[in-house]
Amino acid sequence: MIIPTHFGPAIPMLRAQAWSASAFGRLVSRDLMAVDLRFALASVVTRSLIQAADALARHVMSRAWRGARFAEDITAAATMVAAARH
Repeated sequence: MIIPTHFGPAIPMLRAQAWSASAFGRLVSRDLMAVDLRFALASVVTRSLIQAADALARHVMSRAWRGARFAEDITAAATMVAAARH
């Protein structure tokens, strides 16, 4: 019997397989995988929608924060001068 001690070219493939298994494991919980594939697929879709909504909320809030920081630099005198020009 030959016992492989040098995996050489197989290491990247093993890393890719381990990464894909861990990524799928993070997406779908183990108990849902045992129940039904439809529930697992629904949980993946739901989680991706939640992540998209979270990204959108973060984007909107960061833009609002930047706007608030910009508005903080505007003084009352600057707004009166701008209003007088129009």
